[in-house]
Amino acid sequence: MASDECKNLLYDQACLQVWADNAPNISLWMQVEECYKCDLLKKENISNNGVTNIRLNTIYSIWLDLTNDSSHNNCRTLQTFEEHGVYQWNISNNLNCSQIKQISTPQDSFMPFVYALLLIIPSFALWFFINYLQRTYVVPSVFRFASKTDLDIENMFQTAPSRDVQTFDGSDVELKNADFGTGSNEPVIIHPQIPTPVKNNSYRITSLDTFRGISIILMVFINLGGGHYWFFEHAPWNGITLADFILPWFCWVMGVSIAISLRSQLRSSTKRKYVFGRVVRRSIALLIMGLVLNSVNNNNLSTFRPLGVLQRLAFVYFIAATLETIFMKPQPYFTNTRLDVIRDIIESARQWTIVIILVAIHTIITFFLPVPGCPKGYLGPGGLYNSSSNVNCTGGAAGYIDRLVLGENHMYFGSPKPVYQSLPFDPEGILGTLTNTLLVYMGVHAGRIILCYQYTNERIKRWIAWTVVLGLVGGCLCNFSKENGLIPINKNLFSLSYAFITGSSAFLIFIILFLIIEHWRLWGGSPFNEIGQNSIMLYIGQHIFYNTLPWRWQPVNETSHTEYLVMDCWATIFWCAIALVMHKKNIFIVV
Repeated sequence: MASDECKNLLYDQACLQVWADNAPNISLWMQVEECYKCDLLKKENISNNGVTNIRLNTIYSIWLDLTNDSSHNNCRTLQTFEEHGVYQWNISNNLNCSQIKQISTPQDSFMPFVYALLLIIPSFALWFFINYLQRTYVVPSVFRFASKTDLDIENMFQTAPSRDVQTFDGSDVELKNADFGTGSNEPVIIHPQIPTPVKNNSYRITSLDTFRGISIILMVFINLGGGHYWFFEHAPWNGITLADFILPWFCWVMGVSIAISLRSQLRSSTKRKYVFGRVVRRSIALLIMGLVLNSVNNNNLSTFRPLGVLQRLAFVYFIAATLETIFMKPQPYFTNTRLDVIRDIIESARQWTIVIILVAIHTIITFFLPVPGCPKGYLGPGGLYNSSSNVNCTGGAAGYIDRLVLGENHMYFGSPKPVYQSLPFDPEGILGTLTNTLLVYMGVHAGRIILCYQYTNERIKRWIAWTVVLGLVGGCLCNFSKENGLIPINKNLFSLSYAFITGSSAFLIFIILFLIIEHWRLWGGSPFNEIGQNSIMLYIGQHIFYNTLPWRWQPVNETSHTEYLVMDCWATIFWCAIALVMHKKNIFIVV
């Protein structure tokens, strides 16, 4: 009969039964494969002439090693366990070890996720089809790739009164009072074609709102728990998962919005000091909201965490928006020479110079700042990493600066700790703000390409170039591997390779959305478009009501992912429904 260790296994757990026959003084040592260059740790003393039952985690493959104090022989193997599986390992005298065999059929932990996809994908397909039928008056121009889109921001001739609506990312999106026959004010982007003040058929950049909506929905789902699947969690240290893309995408979208918003304000002859005042106010508002959210679960000043996602957004928004406020020209830059093909780069040369200087400062500090007791340029997680040779060096210079300025008690106990048993490290730390600014400025430049070029093919070619170049540079920095590059991909450090790779992915996704929504008119972006316009409400709401009914409840069955996935999907859909109702009623919560 199975012992208690093999009964009532929770999700992501399996049971290993070690049978020892005339094999005294045996110890089991183990370590997850994810813990790179880590020594194995003693897990259990094995009972002689009996069975020892051990409960294991199934997320990562595990190194197992049976050792005998009186013998140099050992049994070392790498094993992948499956959820709720029961495994047997027979040990005889002199550590003659058999292969680990499965004695109980494991549960397929991914089936709840598959069922969820089988439900969600057809639902979205039906939604998209219905929306497409409603837009059948538009004929897709798939082969007219060089035609102008209606998304032409710069209108030299029209000066209709405007107002600004601010989005979660702290930027403005221009609204014009245009009559579309509905009697309501619609958010639009000016369409420059005819110099006479005729009826304006312009609109917002729907693909941008759609991208923001997709990002915030994924962010909410992942923050809620993502069904407790490992691929919806952040990588412990080096490497990247889906969860690691979400914040960079949001920052990139924020950058695009900054470029379009500030150009609109400057073109309307708003003085730069007033524009800068708005930037300051929004940055402060995001900062305060972030601090308040952090106090929801911890208002103890001795352990209060001052950093966070909204605080990071506030800082990078302030830097990028300030640069644009100072240097952006009210009108596009034209030279009437061959240099016009790179006028987006010429127009932003001073801003890029400053951003490159910030990245250079980050790189110099990362690789050359002396950190007591640590090698220069250390980028590891400390703790058990590399045979515990640099236990107290978590994050290298970045971690050292945060611990020096904030103190360990005021930092996030983040993803490296469970695997590497390392010191606290804050993924929204001080030094990472510099490379995060680079990512935001990639988005700013994507927006500037929209402002500088009227034709779809001009925009797409430049975005594709950025996608390829950023992807190749990021890949070279990390040597197209997880651990062996000069600068590994690392969300916790917001490493340079991480900024390039996630920036490249953001360009790629936006290209796809822009073509489908703005150029070919195959899809209106719904429902992500509407949800993206109330992103601040979703983020703050799910944070405040995280553990409250009707969004979440105490799971009845904790043995599988099923109830957690149902609960997290339900909560995400509920928040999306609230955002859609608010959009329907023209209610927008803005910064």
